[in-house]
Amino acid sequence: MQNSSKKNLKLYTIIFIWFISVVTGLVYFQLSSIRTFDPQQKMLENDWFEDFKTLTHWQNPSDATLTIVIDSECGCSKRSAEHVKQLASLADTYDVKVTVLDAAKMSKELLPNVPGAVLIDSVGSLAYAGPLSEGIACSSSSGFIELVMNNLQSGFNSNLTVTQAQGCYCRGS
Repeated sequence: MQNSSKKNLKLYTIIFIWFISVVTGLVYFQLSSIRTFDPQQKMLENDWFEDFKTLTHWQNPSDATLTIVIDSECGCSKRSAEHVKQLASLADTYDVKVTVLDAAKMSKELLPNVPGAVLIDSVGSLAYAGPLSEGIACSSSSGFIELVMNNLQSGFNSNLTVTQAQGCYCRGS
């Protein structure tokens, strides 16, 4: 009987070590994708917004425009695909024009990290610049843009630039 309980103890020990190893690995890989959206705060520099409009060939339309920048090769962008769809749907209800750009196919850096977005109001002023959301999952529940679009709809431009959000982001390009 004692031999059987020693075998069980060894088996349970091996299972416990395996479980802890798997959980540690998952946590490590999840946390390794967490970074600050704009650690050098490039988006707060004087000419950043004008440079963005030039690089995206922005023209002064009569409607607000939401430019979403993703990277099709980035896991973080893949996780936010549903959020991008939700934003496009919300933008459509507010008559906000949406453009989705793929940083993987561009030679120029539009944002320090992706997925991110820039919302320009109907007169060409910045309403929002920064990540789609924050946190490990970067989901719509931790998004910023929805609030800014609601504010614009109510006639208030938030002029919000988010640089220090922590989340799942990949290099801009």
